[in-house]
Amino acid sequence: MKHTFQRGIHPEEKKELTSNCSFEAMPTGSKVYIPLTQHIGAPTTPCVDVGTRVKAGTLIGKASG
Repeated sequence: MKHTFQRGIHPEEKKELTSNCSFEAMPTGSKVYIPLTQHIGAPTTPCVDVGTRVKAGTLIGKASG
């Protein structure tokens, strides 16, 4: 495993556990919840109201910082 930084945790990847599994399409949900807060930085300003129906690609928030 290539180390990109000193120290830190480097767990084994264990990819062999799923290497023989096939991909499956997951059904999409009827509702999606997207939090607009992050652990650091300025809060996001919402561009849509709660409960508004939006399509993929619609701007829902702008960074205020």
